[in-house]
Amino acid sequence: MNSNGDTQVSNSPKAGLSAAKNYPKNLKKGFRTLKKLVHIYNEAEKSKLAPPPINIFLGGAGNGAVNLGSAGGSELRSGGGGWSGSGLNASPGSSAKGSAKNPGASVIASLDNSDDHPIDISHIDKSYVSKPSFDDEIRSFNLQYNLSPLNPKPGEKIFSWASINWADEANSLIYFVNEEKLAEGDLLQIKKIKQVIEEKIDISFDSLQTSSAISYLKKAIDAIIIQFGIFVPADKRTLYEYYILRDFVGFGRLQPLMNDPNIEDISCDGVNIPVFIYHRNPIIGSLKTNVVFDTKEELDDFVIRLSQKCGRSISVSDPLSEGALPEGSRVQATLGTDIARRGSNFTIRKFTSDPLTPMHLLASGTVSEKMLAYFWYAIENNASVLISGPTASGKTSLLNALSLFIKPSLKIVTIEDTPELKLPHTHWVPEVSRQGIVGMGGKTIGEVSMFALLKGSLRQRPDYIIVGEVRGEEAYVLFQQMASGHSGLSTIHADSIEKVVDRLTTPPISLPPMLLETLDFVVFIKHIRYRGRYVRRVMELREIQKYDTKDKEIKTLRVFKWSPKSDQFDTDASSALLKKISIDTGVNEDHVKAELNKRIKIIRWLKANKITDYKDVGRIITAFYTNPDALLEEISEQ
Repeated sequence: MNSNGDTQVSNSPKAGLSAAKNYPKNLKKGFRTLKKLVHIYNEAEKSKLAPPPINIFLGGAGNGAVNLGSAGGSELRSGGGGWSGSGLNASPGSSAKGSAKNPGASVIASLDNSDDHPIDISHIDKSYVSKPSFDDEIRSFNLQYNLSPLNPKPGEKIFSWASINWADEANSLIYFVNEEKLAEGDLLQIKKIKQVIEEKIDISFDSLQTSSAISYLKKAIDAIIIQFGIFVPADKRTLYEYYILRDFVGFGRLQPLMNDPNIEDISCDGVNIPVFIYHRNPIIGSLKTNVVFDTKEELDDFVIRLSQKCGRSISVSDPLSEGALPEGSRVQATLGTDIARRGSNFTIRKFTSDPLTPMHLLASGTVSEKMLAYFWYAIENNASVLISGPTASGKTSLLNALSLFIKPSLKIVTIEDTPELKLPHTHWVPEVSRQGIVGMGGKTIGEVSMFALLKGSLRQRPDYIIVGEVRGEEAYVLFQQMASGHSGLSTIHADSIEKVVDRLTTPPISLPPMLLETLDFVVFIKHIRYRGRYVRRVMELREIQKYDTKDKEIKTLRVFKWSPKSDQFDTDASSALLKKISIDTGVNEDHVKAELNKRIKIIRWLKANKITDYKDVGRIITAFYTNPDALLEEISEQ
C-alpha cells in the first residue's frame, strides 16, 4: 500500500496481467495496455539487457499505477473516475476521463494512438534498432532499359541506354547513362563534320520544329561527307548521325536523360557536380547520374542554349530565366555570375507526353474510388476547387485529372504561365502568359500577364476557368469570377488550410476574407516517403463552409483524410457540399448517394480494364454524360 492508497500486486507485467483478471470488467480494458509492457519486457530479456524496473499498482480508491522506472518511466493510473498516464505511451501529466459506465475506455484509445501523444525515446537502445526492410532491396536493385530508341525494332541499333544499380563507392544507387562508344578516329571525323556545319550553315536549329531540323540536318551531313570526302564506315553512319543530331538538335550529353519518360526532374547544381534526376519509380526517388559538366564554359553554353530553346534570353545582366521547352517541360536556369557561387545551374521539370488521368492517380494510391466519385459529382455540379501542396507534390497533375470530369459541352478557358494542361475537350480555349522584352528607356513591351488574360476571359463567357497557379493579383480576378457565378479550378503553394488562408488574404494576393466562401473545397496533396517508397497522397479534403466575421476565421469541414497507418482514406464527416447540391438540384440524399455509386461503378470498371489514356477516359466520361443508363448497362454486361 502506498501513500495514495494503491496496493502493489506485482513487479512483473506478466503477473500483473494475471492479477488484473480479479478486477471488475469495467477495469479490464485498461489492463490491455499492459500487453505492450510484456512485449518490451520480453524484448529486453532476448537482448540480454536488464529489464526496466516495473511496479504495478491497482487502486480501489481512485488511483493505480504501472511504473516503468524512474527515468522517463511509464505510468498508468486507474480508478473509478478515470485514468492518467505518462511516459512510454502518454505525455507527462496527461489525463483522460472514462465514462461512468466504462471508466478508462476513452484513455485506452488515446494511449493506443501515437498521434495524440509524444513518444518517449528515453529507453531507446541501438540493440532495438534494425535495418529498414527496404535496405536489401535497394542494394540489390538493378534496372536497365533503352533510351535511344526507346522501343527499338528487331535488329535496330541501340545508341543509348540507362542502367540503375548500387555503387559501393557512392553508397547509393546511381543512374548510369550509357552510349555507344566511339574510337578516337571517329571522334575526329565527327568533329570535322560539326565544324563544317557551324561554318557553312547559317541557321538556328532551335527555331525549327524537331522533325524539320532532323530532316534538314541529315541531308546536310550527307552533302558534307560527299563534298569534303570524309570517310565514314558504312556500319557507323547512323552512329555518326546520332551524335551530330544529339548535339545540334537535341540537348547534347543531356539528351538521353531527356529521352527517358521515367524521369520527372533533371537538375544540375554547378560545374563538376553530377547531374541529378528524380525517377518516377517509387523505390528510387532522387538519383545521382554519371553526367557531369566538366568546365564553366561548357555549362554556360548549355544554359544559354537551354534558355534559347524556351524562347527566352539570359545574360550576365539578366542571369535568371524561366520558360517551357517546346514539348512542355518547365525550365529554370541561372547563368553563372556572382549570384551563382557554384556556377551556372538549371532544373528541368519534365512532364509525361500524355497527362495523368484519374485512373493513374487511383492506381498509384493517390486517391480512392470514393474520393474520385466525390470529385466527379462535385465538378459536374460546378464546384470550385483549390488544390494545395508543396512544390512537386503533384498539384498540376491532379488539376489536369480533375478537369476531365467537366462536362464536354461546357466552355473551358485555361490560363497558365507555362503550357502544362492538356484536355480532351473540344470546347477548350488554352491561353498562356507572355514575358515582355525591355525596350527603349527600360520600358517593358509586349508583356501579356496572367492577370490580363484572366480579365479578358470574362468576355469569353466561360463555364469553367482553370488557372495553373494563383500567386498574385490574378487570384483576385479568379475569385471575383467565382463569386459572380463562374466555376474555377486552380492550385496554390501551401500545406494547410491556415496557410492557404494566410497566402490568399495577405500581400501580394490580399483577398477580402469573405471571398474565400466562393470556394467549395480545398484538396491537400503531398509527395512523401512512405514505407520505403516515394508516393503522392491526397492528405485531406476540406469543404469551405463560411467565413466567421466574429472570430475572423474560415470554418471548414474535413470530409476525407489519409491514414498513414492503413494507407486508406477515411471519411471524417458528412458532406455539406453534397447536401447543398441536393437542395440546389431538388433531389434527396438517397439520389445523391445513388449517383455517387454509379460513378464508383464506372471508376471500378475503368480500373479493371486498365483504361488510363486521357482520351479514352474522356470518351467514357462523355458517354456517361450523354446516356448514363446505356453506359452502365453495357458495363454490367461485360
